[in-house]
Amino acid sequence: MSTISQIQSQPRLSVWTGVWHFVLGVLLSALSGVMMLLAFPPYGIWPLAWVAMIPALFSQYRLFPRVFSSLAFSLFVLFWLGPYLGIAFGPSMAYLGAPIAFATLFINIERKFHELTGFRWFVLYGIFLFVGQEMIRALFVPGFGTGAFVGYTQATQAWILQPVAIFGIYGFDLMILLVNYALGLGLLAWYDRKYPSANVRVDERLSKRWLIGAGVALIAWIGLSLVMLISTTKDAATVRVASLRAGFPLAGVVDKETMSQVRFEKFASQAREAAAQGAQVLVTSELMFGFDPQEQYTEEFKAIARETDTYIFIGYGVVDEVNLTFRNQMVLLSPSGEFSTIYSKNHPVPPYEPLSLGAGVYPVFDTPFGNMAAMICQDTNFTDVSRRLAANGAQLIADGFDLYGGDAEQKLTYLTFRAIENHSAFIATDTSHLSAIVDGNGRQIAVDTDFEGSPLVMVADVSMGSGATIYSSIGDVLGWVALAGFAFFFTFMIVVRIRARKAAKRALK
Repeated sequence: MSTISQIQSQPRLSVWTGVWHFVLGVLLSALSGVMMLLAFPPYGIWPLAWVAMIPALFSQYRLFPRVFSSLAFSLFVLFWLGPYLGIAFGPSMAYLGAPIAFATLFINIERKFHELTGFRWFVLYGIFLFVGQEMIRALFVPGFGTGAFVGYTQATQAWILQPVAIFGIYGFDLMILLVNYALGLGLLAWYDRKYPSANVRVDERLSKRWLIGAGVALIAWIGLSLVMLISTTKDAATVRVASLRAGFPLAGVVDKETMSQVRFEKFASQAREAAAQGAQVLVTSELMFGFDPQEQYTEEFKAIARETDTYIFIGYGVVDEVNLTFRNQMVLLSPSGEFSTIYSKNHPVPPYEPLSLGAGVYPVFDTPFGNMAAMICQDTNFTDVSRRLAANGAQLIADGFDLYGGDAEQKLTYLTFRAIENHSAFIATDTSHLSAIVDGNGRQIAVDTDFEGSPLVMVADVSMGSGATIYSSIGDVLGWVALAGFAFFFTFMIVVRIRARKAAKRALK
């Protein structure tokens, strides 16, 4: 019997069986979303990400009628992204999950395609669809960037992350989705053998090939990761660094209540405290000061650098209301009192923040400890800035933030991946919620996240990164491959459906 005739002769379920299947499909699809949510911070049940899609896939292809099959993915998105956005950005943002989920009701029409093609493309289509839309989001939704990429669920597991230095976050996401879809296909094949009621059954041999292939790929990935981690050079230069989290609830550029003198005195006190613990490099937060340190308090800053004998990354912002310009910048001050080339934020947060004056430059600073550079907040949410800095020789990157309470744990996952991708160590300092020191292999040396916000001086030793990686050179090639695959299957799906209609018309003649 042909695939088309199998579809046309689909068996009818009893009313009660259909209702039961529908209700179970709703519950399992929601379960998928909850599982994916729990894999992310602050919950951190990272193994769930490797199997979270399976209940929704089963619901989509075996429980819901075809006309409602896209409801499975829609519910998955609703129960995952809605709460995720609420945790990261506040309750008001949780409502964005509803329109995003609603949109998926109309773009996920692949069930008939898979039935027409005998599920031959089930796994490839699934992983390209998921990771391809991640690439679209990073390219065209600047406020979101790489936020909620599934790979970030594994940020605390350095033992499995090292091939990211070759394949990037997109390559790792492809691996996670490969496991999900291969297991999903295996479940469909098992169900079809045990309960042979599906209109088009999944070939067991096909499912076994994908299960074996996914298993081999995962074993190879883990093996490569462990080898890369074990072979990390043990004689890398080490520097003692400090994250100076001032604990002010507002950034200096918008804080009308805290005087500049108070901010400077807080900084000076924390700098001395860090230096007393042996810190050699200090990092302040994004927009710690509402003035340019090369124009105001200049001698005071130089005096602190000389007194503490430290290199100090200073974050600041300047609003020029006359010329209508904005500067969100960081500069490195040496113990000898010399200011470096200025780094300007490259990825502003729309619609609240304009592009910073001076963006588009990626300076790297030569110090006695190695090559250092700066990034600012939203830059971490994209892969390009850290990659360009690494290509310019950066071994350690100071990263200033101005975050919401819930977003601190999410941003920690981003900078962990940026560290691995380019083998650059990171020191992160938020205005009030995040302090982190991460080495070039993504090992989180020291971390503190505080939802309510608090001041903190965090000091730790970290190895200088080894510098640019294969990923630093090739960039997001696999992201583009996924996007191309997404476009191919979208076109292919249309062609298959057109051919099926023509075949059906010929069969009626």
